[in-house]
Amino acid sequence: MPEFRDITVLIVDDDPVITTTLKHQVGQVPGFRVVAIAPNGQTALDAAARFAPRLVLLDLHLPDMTGLEVAHRLRHPDRPPTDVIVISGRKESDTVRAAIQRGALYYLVKPTRARTLKETLLRYADTVELLQRDCVFDEQQEIDELYRVMHLDLAARPKGITAATERAVLAALTEVEADASANELAAMVGVSRATAQRYLEYLAGRGLVERGPRYGLPGRPQHRYRVR
Repeated sequence: MPEFRDITVLIVDDDPVITTTLKHQVGQVPGFRVVAIAPNGQTALDAAARFAPRLVLLDLHLPDMTGLEVAHRLRHPDRPPTDVIVISGRKESDTVRAAIQRGALYYLVKPTRARTLKETLLRYADTVELLQRDCVFDEQQEIDELYRVMHLDLAARPKGITAATERAVLAALTEVEADASANELAAMVGVSRATAQRYLEYLAGRGLVERGPRYGLPGRPQHRYRVR
């Protein structure tokens, strides 16, 4: 098995507060090392050519070109192989789809919690380890598992729970200043109350969401939810 070295990281964002925070958060994850920070697209491409980072944490809103253009140019065959995780405030489905089409392994919505980033990076490290193995796959399911790991989707979801809706519910709850009910989240995401309730309970079971009763209203206590 090849030697496993630190995963080198390039951070691309024009906000120095965000880059400082991300550098600190990445530094707290074993096996990862930030080698460069770029405030714009051209600097990012130059840094990628110089340092050949294994992973790029990429914002989409940059002063000289879009992050999507950076992601596209990073995949040029003359460049060293580089993986991309997008960290952006953009939540439109067409933007997320375009990022995935340009090779982004995952899409994190700002503001990104340290715990969420850590979990994502650790899953990415699993991806790197799997891809370093020199082997022949015996079964289709082994290849399927590799694809699941490559897209950082390791959690086995129960029937009726999709990754896209899970991310939408979690992103909506992140925007709430305090907490929210299933009814409120349903209106924000555009799903039924029952669907919102199901996803909130699933997220609470995974420890990503806190649940608590709200008293003072007629009838049974209404559960309120907030991101941990």
